[in-house]
Amino acid sequence: MHLDALATARGGEEDWDLYWIRLPLIAACDGVDKAIAHARAHPEGTTWYAAAHIAELLAGAGRTEEAAAVLEPHASANSHDLAGYLIDLGRIEDALSLLQRRTPQQPELSGGPWHDDPPF
Repeated sequence: MHLDALATARGGEEDWDLYWIRLPLIAACDGVDKAIAHARAHPEGTTWYAAAHIAELLAGAGRTEEAAAVLEPHASANSHDLAGYLIDLGRIEDALSLLQRRTPQQPELSGGPWHDDPPF
């Protein structure tokens, strides 16, 4: 209810920072596939950070192969999670190759108040 009120206050659009909290609840009530459909329908549902949450839902349901497939297009931003799933699948060489590549820094979230600059 509280998350619904926050979404309503924002004109019906729920910020991903709160939305990902709802996903496990949707999965528990309506199933993983329903939660994933909700996540993908969200305006930020195709981002690298959404992919990590979707993969976590899939892996939690024992669908590790699908979890890895969700992360593969976002491998540079989610390399450690993807490598973990690859290891779980017995794809050790693929995981090592992924981790040995130099990974760029994750892109910054737009509009977020977090940064490394000093306040003054």
